[in-house]
Amino acid sequence: MEIFFSDIPEEGLPISGKLNPAWFQLPEDDPIRISGDVEYDLTLYAFDETVVFSGHVRGPVELQCVTCLEYFPWEADFPAWQSELDIEQRQVSFDPREGLRDEFLLEMPTTPHCDEMIDDRVCPKVDLLAKFEHDETPLEAGPEPAGDDVWGALDQLEKD
Repeated sequence: MEIFFSDIPEEGLPISGKLNPAWFQLPEDDPIRISGDVEYDLTLYAFDETVVFSGHVRGPVELQCVTCLEYFPWEADFPAWQSELDIEQRQVSFDPREGLRDEFLLEMPTTPHCDEMIDDRVCPKVDLLAKFEHDETPLEAGPEPAGDDVWGALDQLEKD
């Protein structure tokens, strides 16, 4: 989709469409997975050295939880989305999908926690840690330090 700057009226140029997941070209192990079409309803405004995108962008994604590393579904929905594209010297046209792709990915949460972003979800790792906190099994005690002397305790470790 090529748009010429000269085709953008002063009141803005409305565009809408969908980007399929393949458009994003993300590696398989990326912490963000696009799981369906990303829809956009935008208005483009041209200024001297910038094009401003303004509107609504939404689409289903899977995010990797930073705690348990499991992927979980999330609906990315940005109703007041706005972005800018700097115009290069002698540039006469652009593909708005390129900027849309990059900016959409930048809007994703940087440290997603599955239990905070999904109602009634308990993060498997947090649940496991909670079980350890309540485990009353005594731990095996190590050697007692020799008095209040910390260095003496370290010296004792070398002798053992």
